[in-house]
Amino acid sequence: MRVQEASWRCCIPAAILAVFGLGAVALVRVLPQTGAAEPVAVFALEGDALASVIAAGGRILSPGGVPGSIIAIGDAPDFAAQLYAAGATLVLRADSAMGCASIPAVRTKS
Repeated sequence: MRVQEASWRCCIPAAILAVFGLGAVALVRVLPQTGAAEPVAVFALEGDALASVIAAGGRILSPGGVPGSIIAIGDAPDFAAQLYAAGATLVLRADSAMGCASIPAVRTKS
């Protein structure tokens, strides 16, 4: 009777599938959605993130957590594309990064 040893090679397809699946979920989670006015983190390695936000017609919410980054929001549906055209290196969603410190509610008189 021959005993077959267990090998880690049988797990390679499952590991590859898991890596690609988690990568796809992470990619969808961090890329900004088209048409939504949501906060984005703007990174400009070769230029100025502030200048990119101003050129794209956005508003600055706060400085980013990384040097050279800005948290901004824009009203245009293609705000992320405008940021890339204005010189931004990377644009990521920042709505979860803002947490409870996002845009404060303004009370109006009734």
